[in-house]
Amino acid sequence: MTHAALSTDLDPALLIRLKQGAQALQPWLVDRRRTFHAHPELGWQEVETTARIVADLTSEGYEVVHGASFLGDVPRLGLSPDPIPGEGETGCVALYDTGRPGPTVCLRVDIDALPITEASGGNHAPAAGGYVSQEPGVMHSCGHDGHAAIGLGVARLLQPYLASGHGRLKILFQPAEEGGRGGRAVADAGWLDDVDLFFAIHLGLQVPSGAAAFAVEGFLASTRSRVHYHGHATHAGKTPENGRNALLGACQAVQGLHGLAQSSQPGVRVNVGQLQAGTAVNVVPEQATFEYEIRAAETETLDALADRAAAMIDATATAHGLDCTVEEMGGAGSWTNPDDVAQWAATLNTVTGAFAREVPEYFFGAGEDATILAQRVAKRGGRAGIFVLGADLADDHHTPRFDFDEDALDRSVLLCSALVAATMGMEAGARGDAPGQAPGHAQGQEQGHGQGQKAG
Repeated sequence: MTHAALSTDLDPALLIRLKQGAQALQPWLVDRRRTFHAHPELGWQEVETTARIVADLTSEGYEVVHGASFLGDVPRLGLSPDPIPGEGETGCVALYDTGRPGPTVCLRVDIDALPITEASGGNHAPAAGGYVSQEPGVMHSCGHDGHAAIGLGVARLLQPYLASGHGRLKILFQPAEEGGRGGRAVADAGWLDDVDLFFAIHLGLQVPSGAAAFAVEGFLASTRSRVHYHGHATHAGKTPENGRNALLGACQAVQGLHGLAQSSQPGVRVNVGQLQAGTAVNVVPEQATFEYEIRAAETETLDALADRAAAMIDATATAHGLDCTVEEMGGAGSWTNPDDVAQWAATLNTVTGAFAREVPEYFFGAGEDATILAQRVAKRGGRAGIFVLGADLADDHHTPRFDFDEDALDRSVLLCSALVAATMGMEAGARGDAPGQAPGHAQGQEQGHGQGQKAG
């Protein structure tokens, strides 16, 4: 690992080209975002999404690791009971090695959607604009379609200048962020083990258009679990005493779990989001399954809360004469951006003018599994940060009418590209891109597709 200096030195000529290039990319970014929005896929099932991303990255000359080679044989939490073809082999990483000593820089974006039915009428812009979800019951309701477009935009904008830099670049398109599943698999696969500087982004989250938050704290540690109770079915009218009611036990456990949220510790949250049980009104339910998540501001608080939840679930099963199995479904860690990382990003934002205003302090107040990746890098002595980039919202995240201000796309590409370029010491060189064209795509221009080598 190379010690990554948090450089804010950006070649003035390159800055001009990045600004012009990001602005020129905006129609292309909107098109990519809307394509992803119209074709959302759930975590671990982002098969077509990954194929589109890989095609774009390959056309830009990056080495792209995808498919079974991306995550290898590491465990994947939360796969569906009946996996679709390609499930669990989604996501990818774009690689470029300059061949010169220098830091390894990683930008991470997430690509998965949510199990939400998107609004189809009224003033919902995706419906009016013809890019509403074409997948029943699945929707990009958290901005990951925008994140994926931004990652591709950074790859495209920086491509002509990569050979002038030092070190290695990884652009990570992570699957299965929702539910806190994909980050752990990516970390376990070793993709962060040589990273000196890691950063991730999230659009919206009540940060308005034209603003950005770098001094971000309050990423909540979280864990998600699926509980299955198995009892004994019997006739509910004739011999109810012979049954062991899994539904009744689950209902008591659900109430008990929510009772654990009474805590003076910061950030404690408990939610049971699903409960399925029973087969008929006159049969004592033999099976019950529920899924719950718990959150806390500190990992130590979460661990203690998890122990109490597990004890209560097991004791409830015993009291009702039920067998109990618990399956871990995912989670995330707590995180606060280090002061020097926040200041570095804020300074480069000022240099580029990407976002006009900075939110001085920002409490995230939710889970984000980029924290697992950030923790992995920081534990090895690297630098890491997770930034919130402003975009006005039509409705809150995880709702059927969610949408964001697409003007945030080119701003985000500009900032992220500048963070990478400054760290790797890229220069404009003799490249002569015509104004109004994305760098590397001027008419008749064929050079600059460097050959990547897998880092590490």
